[in-house]
Amino acid sequence: MKTGESTDIGNKSSGRKRKSPLNYDLMVSVVQNFFDNASNRLGEIAQRIGHGQDMSAARKMIYTSEKLRATGLIARNAEDIDVFFSLPDIDRMEWVMMLLNGDI
Repeated sequence: MKTGESTDIGNKSSGRKRKSPLNYDLMVSVVQNFFDNASNRLGEIAQRIGHGQDMSAARKMIYTSEKLRATGLIARNAEDIDVFFSLPDIDRMEWVMMLLNGDI
Protein backbone atom coordinates (compact mmCIF):
# COMPACT_ATOMS: atom_id res chain seq x y z
CA MET A 1 0.00 0.00 0.00
CA LYS A 2 1.27 3.42 -0.91
CA THR A 3 1.41 6.31 1.45
CA GLY A 4 -1.80 8.39 1.55
CA GLU A 5 -4.05 5.61 0.28
CA SER A 6 -7.07 4.73 2.31
CA THR A 7 -7.33 1.28 3.78
CA ASP A 8 -11.11 1.45 3.55
CA ILE A 9 -11.57 0.41 -0.08
CA GLY A 10 -15.10 -1.00 0.44
CA ASN A 11 -16.53 2.26 1.74
CA LYS A 12 -17.91 3.77 -1.46
CA SER A 13 -20.52 5.89 0.26
CA SER A 14 -18.17 8.53 1.51
CA GLY A 15 -19.29 11.91 0.25
CA ARG A 16 -22.78 10.66 -0.64
CA LYS A 17 -25.96 11.47 1.23
CA ARG A 18 -27.47 8.67 3.26
CA LYS A 19 -31.00 7.61 2.37
CA SER A 20 -33.55 8.68 4.93
CA PRO A 21 -34.90 5.79 6.97
CA LEU A 22 -38.31 4.42 5.99
CA ASN A 23 -41.24 5.90 7.84
CA TYR A 24 -42.78 2.70 9.21
CA ASP A 25 -45.52 4.55 11.07
CA LEU A 26 -46.77 6.04 7.80
CA MET A 27 -46.59 2.68 6.05
CA VAL A 28 -48.50 0.98 8.86
CA SER A 29 -51.11 3.74 8.75
CA VAL A 30 -51.58 3.41 4.98
CA VAL A 31 -51.85 -0.38 5.14
CA GLN A 32 -54.24 -0.21 8.10
CA ASN A 33 -56.42 2.29 6.23
CA PHE A 34 -56.46 0.01 3.18
CA PHE A 35 -57.55 -2.99 5.23
CA ASP A 36 -60.18 -0.97 7.11
CA ASN A 37 -61.69 0.17 3.81
CA ALA A 38 -61.57 -3.36 2.42
CA SER A 39 -63.25 -4.67 5.56
CA ASN A 40 -66.02 -2.10 5.26
CA ARG A 41 -66.61 -2.96 1.61
CA LEU A 42 -66.70 -6.69 2.34
CA GLY A 43 -69.20 -6.00 5.13
CA GLU A 44 -71.44 -4.14 2.69
CA ILE A 45 -71.20 -6.98 0.17
CA ALA A 46 -72.03 -9.56 2.84
CA GLN A 47 -75.00 -7.49 3.95
CA ARG A 48 -76.33 -7.28 0.39
CA ILE A 49 -75.87 -11.01 -0.10
CA GLY A 50 -77.67 -11.61 3.21
CA HIS A 51 -80.51 -9.33 2.10
CA GLY A 52 -80.82 -11.32 -1.12
CA GLN A 53 -81.00 -14.57 0.85
CA ASP A 54 -83.60 -13.08 3.19
CA MET A 55 -85.69 -12.05 0.21
CA SER A 56 -85.34 -15.52 -1.28
CA ALA A 57 -86.61 -17.05 1.95
CA ALA A 58 -89.49 -14.56 2.01
CA ARG A 59 -90.44 -15.52 -1.54
CA LYS A 60 -90.64 -19.16 -0.52
CA MET A 61 -92.91 -18.23 2.38
CA ILE A 62 -95.62 -16.87 0.09
CA TYR A 63 -97.80 -19.83 -0.67
CA THR A 64 -99.72 -20.30 -3.89
CA SER A 65 -102.96 -18.97 -2.39
CA GLU A 66 -101.16 -15.82 -1.26
CA LYS A 67 -99.65 -15.42 -4.71
CA LEU A 68 -103.08 -15.68 -6.28
CA ARG A 69 -104.55 -13.27 -3.73
CA ALA A 70 -101.76 -10.75 -4.39
CA THR A 71 -102.21 -11.11 -8.14
CA GLY A 72 -105.94 -10.45 -7.78
CA LEU A 73 -105.35 -7.39 -5.61
CA ILE A 74 -102.79 -5.93 -7.98
CA ALA A 75 -104.79 -6.68 -11.12
CA ARG A 76 -107.90 -4.88 -9.81
CA ASN A 77 -106.25 -1.50 -9.90
CA ALA A 78 -104.27 -0.14 -12.86
CA GLU A 79 -102.36 2.20 -10.55
CA ASP A 80 -101.18 -0.76 -8.45
CA ILE A 81 -99.98 -2.49 -11.60
CA ASP A 82 -98.00 0.62 -12.56
CA VAL A 83 -96.55 0.91 -9.06
CA PHE A 84 -95.60 -2.77 -8.94
CA PHE A 85 -93.77 -2.70 -12.26
CA SER A 86 -92.08 0.64 -11.51
CA LEU A 87 -90.44 -0.81 -8.37
CA PRO A 88 -86.96 -2.34 -8.48
CA ASP A 89 -87.05 -6.14 -8.18
CA ILE A 90 -85.60 -5.99 -4.70
CA ASP A 91 -88.55 -3.87 -3.44
CA ARG A 92 -91.41 -5.72 -5.14
CA MET A 93 -91.54 -8.53 -2.59
CA GLU A 94 -91.84 -6.14 0.32
CA TRP A 95 -94.52 -4.14 -1.49
CA VAL A 96 -96.57 -7.31 -2.13
CA MET A 97 -96.22 -8.31 1.53
CA MET A 98 -97.47 -4.86 2.56
CA LEU A 99 -100.37 -5.18 0.13
CA LEU A 100 -101.31 -8.60 1.51
CA ASN A 101 -101.11 -7.28 5.08
CA GLY A 102 -103.38 -4.36 4.24
CA ASP A 103 -100.67 -1.78 4.86
CA ILE A 104 -101.19 -0.27 1.40
